Parts: sequence; C-alpha cells; structure tokens
Amino acid sequence: MNESKAIGFSLPLLVKISAFACICLFSTLPSFGFCPQPNPTVACEFLNSDAVFVGKVISARAVSPHGNQLDGWLYDLSTQELFRGSQTQVVEVFTENSSGSFFLDVGKTYLIFANELDGRLTITNCGNSALLSKAQDTIRELRGLEISKDAAIEGRISFSGIPDTGTHESGVQIVVRSDKGTFKTTSDRNGWFHLHVPPGEYSAEVLQTPGWVIVPYDLSYDNPNHFDARKGHCSALQFIARSK
Repeated sequence: MNESKAIGFSLPLLVKISAFACICLFSTLPSFGFCPQPNPTVACEFLNSDAVFVGKVISARAVSPHGNQLDGWLYDLSTQELFRGSQTQVVEVFTENSSGSFFLDVGKTYLIFANELDGRLTITNCGNSALLSKAQDTIRELRGLEISKDAAIEGRISFSGIPDTGTHESGVQIVVRSDKGTFKTTSDRNGWFHLHVPPGEYSAEVLQTPGWVIVPYDLSYDNPNHFDARKGHCSALQFIARSK
C-alpha cells in the first residue's frame, strides 16, 4: 500500500508507521470478529444494501471517530459496474478499525456491498464483499437479480451450532404469521428456507422436529419473534437446533 494512506493523518510519524503496519498485517489475516447470522445470501444482501458495485481502489486514508463509529479508513473507488446505488464515477466507503473491518488495497478491484451509516457508506467483512478475482460467481448472480415488489424472508436452521459447518435436515416446517395471513415453507438440504410475503410485521416459528428443540438464535440478523418485512428488502432469520 502506498503513502497516500497516511495523508491528513495528524499523528506523530512513529504512530503513522505503526498504523500503516497494522493495515498491512490485518489485511492479510482472517477476521475473528463475530457476524450476525445467517451469513447472507447474495440476493438478501443485495436487497439490504444501499450500494453494490465493482470498483478499483484509487486512494485510502485513516480517519478519526465519526458519529457512532470508531476510527478507521476511508477509501475512494472508481466504479466499473454498478448493481445498486447512485451512479457516480467515484464512490467513497468507510471501514472502522475493529474486528469487523474489511481492508482494501490501493490498486486492487473489489465487489463491494455497502450500507449507509452515520452519513457514509460503510463496509464490513460480514457478507459477500470480495476481491474481484474471487467474486465472479457472485457477479453473475447479481446480473440476474431485481428488486422485489414484495418482502423477502430467508433463514437458516443450524443443527451443529454457530458457525454452521455441519449437516442439516431438509423438510423442516417454518410458519410465518402476521395480520396479512399465515405463510408456510420448508427447509432445504442445506438448512435454508426462503419465501416472499406482503410487507408487514411478522413472527416466525419452526415447527418442532423429533429429537430436537429449535429456537431463535440470540444474534440473528432479524428477531424471528418480531420483525418488519419491508417492500424490496430481505429479513434474515437464524434458528438453532439443540438435541433433546
């Protein structure tokens, strides 16, 4: 990474060098931070993002805390392909200095999913953002997606704890209720379920399976007991099964 990362960073030179070293180190290490569950599908993250695009990083700089966010780094990217968001030649994104950081390298090209927070687009290492070389399948999927006219719901049932690395049971029944009606679906062989519903306030329940107690996961993206299914957005629900 080049010296432009330190421009405007009003700390002593030694601290600048330390910060630069941390960027280089952390950008090559896996994050051990925790992401809410389930890990979003491409379709769900697309619907919930304020900007989705392919861009090449042209500059980076360290910044002080802002609003509710920690200190971190601002990156400027020249857009190459836009899937969602405002059509501009250069997009600025922020990642905070935490275990959820998604560090970018100047000169490299990325697929970015970003959300507006405290007035700026923010990226994390939770989701489908990735180097362009690792994002070709995701990009092909994005090119076929459209913003839905109803509300999408997706979820997953884990039978092996979190992170979910084990086997799953297909055919588990899920019931979603609101004053709009009752909707039912079943899980697939990977533990996922998907459905579309009219916008409104909902709750979701997994019907019990012999030998298991299935409950909402504490750190689900959306609370299965009560969530707002919004038009053109995706509600993400995580359940966890424990053996009786």
